[in-house]
Amino acid sequence: MLEHRSMILVIGIITGFIFITSFTAFYTTENFSSVCGCKLPLWVIVISLASLGVFVGTFTYYVLTKNYINDKKKLNKAIFKTLDFLENDEKVLVKNLIENNGKIYQSKLKDLTGFDKVKISRIINSLEKKRTLKKEKRGMTNLIILDEDLAGIFI
Repeated sequence: MLEHRSMILVIGIITGFIFITSFTAFYTTENFSSVCGCKLPLWVIVISLASLGVFVGTFTYYVLTKNYINDKKKLNKAIFKTLDFLENDEKVLVKNLIENNGKIYQSKLKDLTGFDKVKISRIINSLEKKRTLKKEKRGMTNLIILDEDLAGIFI
């Protein structure tokens, strides 16, 4: 409902801008085509219209961005709600994985979560059994990768 109102407001503002621009163009064509001693010079009208255009563009961007950010926050809240099937420690690890685009080195998880190496290892093994993630050996550490299907939802 709010998004619908915002779109109507944006369309109204853009329509008003087009009307004012058209009216001003008509006014300047009629009054500046002859020597009439008009009160407004052409450069004032051009600067006014340019300023109005910047204002309309900025306002439209603000309204659309605000709606997008609000929708994204609601969606993220709903997505993280789906992680309720996990234990608390597992949620922390998966959230860090999501925030790092679905891939993170196991050694970095220690710094991000505050868990010790053994606890991280146990959580990863538990999540591997649940098919939530997989680990790939990379030298002295492992690359932890979120399941492709889950990555499609969360990222």
